[in-house]
Amino acid sequence: MTRSGHGGGPQGALRVILVPLLAVGLAAGAAGQVTVREQIQSAGIVEAAASGRLTVRTDRGDMLDLRLQRKDEQGVQLADGRLLGMTTEVRISGGFDIPQLKPGQVVRFEGLINGQGRTDGAVTAVTLIDAAGAPIGITPAAKPATAAEFARCMVVAPIKQAGKGRLVVQVPEDRPYARKTTFAFKVAEEATARLESSDPKRIDPGARVVSLEAIRLDTGDVVARKLVVESAAGGAVRERPDEKLENKYRGLADEPKREPRLIRSPHFAFLSDVSDREAKIILDKLERMAGLLERYFARKPAGVVEGFVVHDLSAFPPGAIAEPAGIAKIRERAGVCVNSRLGGQRRAMLYSCADHGVIQHESAHGFCHMMFGSTGPTWLAEGFAEMANYWQDGEQAVDIHPAVMAYLQRANPKRGLLEIAVPGQTPAGTWQDYAWRWALCHLLANNPNYDDRFRPLAIALMEERPGVSFESVYGPVAREISFEYDQFLRTVGNGYRADLAAWPWQARFRPLKDGAGRVGVTIKARAGWQGSGLRVERGATYALAATGTWRTAAAGEPVTADGGDGGRGRLTAAVFRDAEFVLQEPFAVGAEKTFVAAADGQLFLRCADDWTGLADNDGEIEVALRRIAD
Repeated sequence: MTRSGHGGGPQGALRVILVPLLAVGLAAGAAGQVTVREQIQSAGIVEAAASGRLTVRTDRGDMLDLRLQRKDEQGVQLADGRLLGMTTEVRISGGFDIPQLKPGQVVRFEGLINGQGRTDGAVTAVTLIDAAGAPIGITPAAKPATAAEFARCMVVAPIKQAGKGRLVVQVPEDRPYARKTTFAFKVAEEATARLESSDPKRIDPGARVVSLEAIRLDTGDVVARKLVVESAAGGAVRERPDEKLENKYRGLADEPKREPRLIRSPHFAFLSDVSDREAKIILDKLERMAGLLERYFARKPAGVVEGFVVHDLSAFPPGAIAEPAGIAKIRERAGVCVNSRLGGQRRAMLYSCADHGVIQHESAHGFCHMMFGSTGPTWLAEGFAEMANYWQDGEQAVDIHPAVMAYLQRANPKRGLLEIAVPGQTPAGTWQDYAWRWALCHLLANNPNYDDRFRPLAIALMEERPGVSFESVYGPVAREISFEYDQFLRTVGNGYRADLAAWPWQARFRPLKDGAGRVGVTIKARAGWQGSGLRVERGATYALAATGTWRTAAAGEPVTADGGDGGRGRLTAAVFRDAEFVLQEPFAVGAEKTFVAAADGQLFLRCADDWTGLADNDGEIEVALRRIAD
């Protein structure tokens, strides 16, 4: 029998790394002190948008890398990994066509309704609003004298259907329309439709920043305080994956149950007191994860994951949950999955609070156990469960809890590869231990230099095949993977793509003689370090010339190898001392450069951009290199 517990996340660490904002500056906390260097007021165009970050080209032509904090986050992550408590005030608007509305999205408008629930007239203006906290329902402006009389009402409700000339919404059963929950309205031809939102995730590249108030810190970070944005075309009604799921079940009851009941899906069956809506969302998320795991491993589980998902323990009769360790974890707002097997029979029992991240993490343990008979050594079990928790279909970019990312970025020293990949069962540890294991598993699963070995390794370890270990599989490339793992930890952040940043070990290099020959290479903007084909000699002089343009943002302007504002997009070089596996300090070269090699080794080139922002780059530069005679 194995138990895999989840400590409930990184919230406890925020007391250490959160720096509060004071009226005249940024105060000292356990993480140190930062101060405001400049107050910024500006406007411009969003060139790139990622998790907690915006790149804005101002109307003056400057580039601002903005960091944002959403209302549901406990801090905005600074470049050095610290979290700063300063919620960004965001106001987003934008026009759209009413037929673009999706079921479950919440709208606000005025319409005529009588006491019998019939509608009249035509809606002339519709506002799409954030669903969180929206007061769903129908509010008459005045009480009609008779049931047949129509009254002007304010309607705030989820969309059931939207089309040209017609709008159907659904509200919970409530007075004065207790017997009717669906209302259909005509929509006037000249009706206007606008977005009204405070969710930064709705901001897309190309959006107009009407007004911006920000502060520049002594750390170099620019943190947005107020942001007024006009959305780009189509951005107003775009749905995120989780938002789509929440919208799908908007019409279900959202009140927790007083008594637990069985909630189930093809791969999961839990006794739970969560609301009907919450139950559907949880099960859909778990089935999405199950589908990803089945496709990744090309394997199906030998049964369902069972257990308990608990909102309020008092709703469960005494003795309903017989596992003391499970009850203890639930009381801690955490979870545990107890896995067992007898001969060919396997069982996975989940005991979890109602936190979605905890449920997914522990369910991943149970699901892998039901597929393979075990979850493998602790580093793999916990690292892969964290991966499964964050996994989104078709999305390779890192997007994890900001506090976890902050910890990985600020930890010094970093944990070494062999400190993490420890054979066998070790204590599950804290969320910090989970973070290191996630980092290793994410790199192995997403870096094309190692991903083809990771899947068969994970399967073999979970099937407990003798003689298989991390060292036996990755030993032949131990130096390479250690180098890339160190690079990953130095450069990772939300938005990072391990596949784009993979080191090109297969690149070939050759030296040049004085004044003879040349080396030509194409360097892509949408990649990390790339081989130039040139092996340089310490003390020798080389000339570089680059032609062409590339972009470093989805809505950005093309730039040459000299780059744009702040050096973004500038061609950059570094010498890799392949004998020692050491990368020298990078240096800017631009479109034309004569330089003296500081060390013997292979010359690598890249487009200067934040490592978390490579995915929206495009274009390439042609580079020619030659050695100048002494």
